[in-house]
This record gives sequence, structure tokens and C-alpha cells, in this order.
Amino acid sequence: MKEIKKLLVVFVAAVFFIGLFVLCDKYSENVKADYASQINPSIVNQGSSGTGNNDKASGDAGSLSVEHMVQNMANKDYSASIDLAAAGDILCQQSVLEKAYDSENESFDFSNDFQYVKDLFQKSDYAVATLKTTLAGQYNGHSDEYYGYSTEDGRYNSPEVLADNLKSVGISLVNIATNHALDSDAEGLVSTIGYLDQAGLAHVGAAATADGSTDYTQNIDGVNIGFIGYTNSTNDLELASDAACVLNTLNNYDEQSVEILCTRISAMKAETDLVVVMLNFGSVESDSIEDDQKALAEKLCQAGADLILGTGSRVMKPVQKISVTDEAGGSTRNCLVLYGMGALLSGETYASSEKDTDISAVVDFSIVRNNFGETSIQSFTVTPVYLNWYNDKIQPIPVCEAKDTDKYAEMLDDDDVDRINSAYDGMITHLLDGSGLTSTYENYAYNVSLQ
Repeated sequence: MKEIKKLLVVFVAAVFFIGLFVLCDKYSENVKADYASQINPSIVNQGSSGTGNNDKASGDAGSLSVEHMVQNMANKDYSASIDLAAAGDILCQQSVLEKAYDSENESFDFSNDFQYVKDLFQKSDYAVATLKTTLAGQYNGHSDEYYGYSTEDGRYNSPEVLADNLKSVGISLVNIATNHALDSDAEGLVSTIGYLDQAGLAHVGAAATADGSTDYTQNIDGVNIGFIGYTNSTNDLELASDAACVLNTLNNYDEQSVEILCTRISAMKAETDLVVVMLNFGSVESDSIEDDQKALAEKLCQAGADLILGTGSRVMKPVQKISVTDEAGGSTRNCLVLYGMGALLSGETYASSEKDTDISAVVDFSIVRNNFGETSIQSFTVTPVYLNWYNDKIQPIPVCEAKDTDKYAEMLDDDDVDRINSAYDGMITHLLDGSGLTSTYENYAYNVSLQ
């Protein structure tokens, strides 16, 4: 009888523990499902390209248990913060080439052009801009009217040293998908990529071969950021059907091309913390947000873009914060869109166009990832820039510092002072117009919170 009772106790205990195991297993699956959206792939992978090395309990990644993942996440600090600086177009019109030319050495040097803004790039963790010219090599452009380089008919081919100069002043990546990407034909696009590679300057928007990558992913102090470059048009120039190189273009808002871009954004979003789309679009002369631009931006934000850096207009356009709701989980996130960043370097003047083509900005975005893997832009700082002509140089200078100090006094004539006074408050007012965002002024710049 005693043995039967012992067997009964053992049986009941066994049933109890089996039932408890089943419940725990079911609960763990529910936890996994409930929190799957909060487990960022780049946190699990911790790789510079969104793939990288995975933490494993044993064997391959598939054997990593939910419990082990949760334990790892609880014990490790995944928070991070970085600053991403961005500038607009870099154009090399004839006046820019002339002032960068050293007749004594018969060479070009553009590094002095960025003398007064390079600190804005170098103090950030990463800096990007848009290269709106080709680097096809001397005598390889549309014409060779200026020491073997070209600005004729608005088709640009600039000295290849420009790539080294941009790298030396702190710019790490450029978008080469612009309306001027084919100014020196397919061969010029391939050469451009080659000179950028030689300089160690990362690039997006085009590839030298059909199987090359036109995107770029960079791990910046623990935050994986994906960059995608596109242009809406190419000034009616097209790649030949047998061209080996690739250029990302939307073909004037072609629906199929837009869908391809959205798919690429979604795929990159799944592998990174933040997606930046560098997009050359909109009318050259417009200083306002166009309907086609807005409609496209909303689609790209819904697809997963977190930041859209728009270029193409010669003047700055307003910024917009777009709120996107995840259809599956119902969560909400913000996407920031700069529809036009103007030109950091060009031969444009206010007198020649009666538009603010001489005003742009360097924008520094504060990007934060919390311990749950959620990454967002918390704020951004706008440093207005005036394109100043002085002696034999064309140099962008910080507007607010020029207004509030005498650092640049000897470089400025009365017309320059008028332009700086106009941009001092006017640029930030125009930039934030209709956005609902406000700014505070500090350290010669305007700080804008997105919280």
C-alpha cells in the first residue's frame, strides 16, 4: 500500500511539472511575439552592416533561446547617441574652378573653400553632403574649356582632387545620384566612383558595375545607419542600355521606380537602426515644398525612412516632421524631411538670381538609441551659412558667428553684411515655416527639439 502511495505521489508530481513546463513554454512564445517588434535586428546582430556577429547560447543563431536573448538584453547597455552632420550641394561652376586654381603650380585645391565650416563637420561623428558634379578626369568631360575640366552647357566635370579635399575637411560620405551624375556620360560616372574610392570617400546612389552596391551602411559609435541615394531626374541624359554602371533614378516620379525604392528602404530598415535617404528632387528654382515632393516623402517615410535629406533646389526649403503609424503594431514614429538644403558651395550669388542661392546650412542631427533598441532623431541644430566671395576665394561662412562677432569683419562689404543680416533670423524662420517646430538660439546656431 505504501508503495502504491509513493507511486501516486511521483505520478502527480510528474504531471504537475510537465504541465508547468508546457505553460512556461507557451508563455515564452507569447513573450517572444509580444516583444519581437522591440528587439532591433541590429542589436541582436551587432554588426557594422546589419548582419555581422551574432551572440549565441550554443551552436548556430537558431538555437538562441528567448530566455537567453532576454537575459543578454537585460545585462547589456544598448543605448547610444551620435551626431550626424549634413550639408547640401557641392557645385563646381566656372567661378569656383577659377578661384581654386593655382596658376603657379598649375593645380587645383578646394580645401580652403571649406576653411570656415570644416569644424562643423569634424566635430560631428559623421558628415555627409551631395556631390553635384562628375570627376571624370582631365579632358574626359563634356568639354575641356577650363584646363581640361568642364562647366560648359551646365555639364560639370571637376578636378579629381576635389574628392581628397572633401575627405580632408571631414566629409565622410557623398550622394552622387543627382541630375548631374551623367554629365560626363557613363564613363565619367565610373571614373567618379573610382576617384571617390581612391580618396576613401564613401558614396551612395551609383555603382561602377551592375552587381555593385549603390547603398551604404555605417556603424557609427555603435549605431548602424543605412544610407540610400537617389535622384528624380538626370537632365534628360540616360545610361545606354549596355552600360555596366548603375545609377539610382526615379525617372520623374515613375510609380514602379518609387515602389522599388520603398522596398529597398523597408529591407534596410529591417537591418539597421536608422535609414537616411539622400534624395535629389524638386524644381531648381522653387523655395517651397512641392506637391510631388510631399507625396513621395510620405511614401518613403511609411516604407521606413527616418530622415530624408533633400537637395536639388538652389535655395533652402522648409522642413517637415511626418508622423507614421505602424499598421501591424500600431506604434508611431517620426520621420524628418528636409525638402531642400541649398548649395554649400557654388558660384551662385544673390545679385545674379535675386534668390537666396547664397544661403544654405549645415544641419547636425542628434540621434539617440535607447536600451530597448528604439532609435530616433531627438533634435537637430541648424548653422546658417553664407557663401562669401572675398579676394580670390569663394567660402561658406557661418552666418550667426559673422553677425555676433567681428571674426569675419574684414572679409565683408556692405552687401555681404546685408545678406548676413537677412539670413540671421530669416533662414530659420523659412526653414521651420509650417512645421510646428520652434527653435532656441545658442552658440551661433539654432536648436530644434523634436520631443
